[in-house]
Amino acid sequence: MNQHYVPRVYLKNFAEARGSEYFVDVFNKNTKAFFPTNIKKICAGKDFYTLDDNEDATKDTLAIEKLYAKGFEPMYERAYRILIDDLITNISDLQRSEILLATFQLYIRNPRILNLSIQTHQFKIDQLCKQAKISGTKGITYLNEDFPFSEWSKDAIITYFTEKTTTYFKEQHIGGIREMGTFHEFAKFEVTKTVGESFYFTSDNPMVVEDLINPDEHPFVRSNEFILTLNPQYSVRIFHDNKIGLNTITRTISPMGNTGSRNHTVYAQAQRFVIGSRKHIEDFFKISNFLDDTSLKPKIEAMRQIVAKFEINPENAGMHALFKEYLQKYDEKDSLTFDEEQDFLRRLKALTMNWKQGRM
Repeated sequence: MNQHYVPRVYLKNFAEARGSEYFVDVFNKNTKAFFPTNIKKICAGKDFYTLDDNEDATKDTLAIEKLYAKGFEPMYERAYRILIDDLITNISDLQRSEILLATFQLYIRNPRILNLSIQTHQFKIDQLCKQAKISGTKGITYLNEDFPFSEWSKDAIITYFTEKTTTYFKEQHIGGIREMGTFHEFAKFEVTKTVGESFYFTSDNPMVVEDLINPDEHPFVRSNEFILTLNPQYSVRIFHDNKIGLNTITRTISPMGNTGSRNHTVYAQAQRFVIGSRKHIEDFFKISNFLDDTSLKPKIEAMRQIVAKFEINPENAGMHALFKEYLQKYDEKDSLTFDEEQDFLRRLKALTMNWKQGRM
C-alpha cells in the first residue's frame, strides 16, 4: 500500500487544482531537474507505516495509516484554517494543542528521522568494530547486546539494528508526536505572510528546524525553532518566548529578503525534493546567490538599512550599536580586516544567543 509521509492534506496547499486532482512542480536536488507530478505520487513509500503482521501485539497492520487519515490529517486541516486566517490572533487551549500536534506530525512522521537514527547506528557500530579489530577483541557490545564475530559480521549487526529501528519507528513514532506536543506545550506561534512577488515553497522534509544556541538538532530542547511553510503565502514559526502571551498568534508581514531566507532553510533541509511552483523555486534560485555571497559589501549595505530604518528599543539596542560600530569602521577605510569580520560575527552571535536565552 502506498502511504504518504508528507500528507496530501498538506501538499495540496502548494498545488494547482485540476478538477479533483492536485499537481505540483518538483525540483530534484540530486539531478538538478524539474518534473511535474500529481501529489498522489510524491513523498510516499510502499507500506511505510504498515505494521508487521506476525507480531502478537499487532491487531491491525494499518492502524497507523488509519490514525493519520482519520485523526491527524483532519486535525491539520483545522489548524491550517486557523493559521491562515488573518483575523485570528487569540486561540483556545484546545486549538493550541491541535496546532502543535497537527504540525509536529510533519516532523516526526518524516523518514528523515528514521534515516538519521539508522545512520547513527551505522556509524557507532562501524567505530566499535574498528576498535575491536585494533584491540583483537572477539566481538562488540552495543546497546547492551553482545555480538561475537564468530556469529555476526559488521553488516549483519547493522542490518539487525536497521530492522529493529524501522520496526520501532513504525510502532512508536505516534507517541513521539505526543511527546513533542507535551514538551513544547507552551510554545508560541508566529505566522508570517508574504507581500509582493515573493512566495514560499516546501519539500519532502516540510518542517525545518533552526537553533541559535545548540548546534546539534534535537527536538526536545527549548531553543529549537520549528518552521513550516503552509502555502505559497504563509508560514508559521513555533518557538519559545516568555515575552509573548499564551494562546496568541503573532502575525507579521515578510519582505522579499526574509521570504528568501526562509526558503533558503527549506531548500537546505530538503532531503531530495523541493516542491511547489516552478516559478517560485526558480525565483528563489535568482536571489540565493546573494544569500550565499561571502563578499562583504552586500552585508554592509543590509546593515546600513537596518540601522537607518529600525527604531531602537531596549531589546535591539545592543545589536543596533554593534552594527553602527562596524559600519563606522567600514566607512573609514572602505573595508574590514579579516579579524574585524570575525570579531563582528562572534559578537553578533553572542548577542543573538543572549537575546534568545533571555526569552526562553
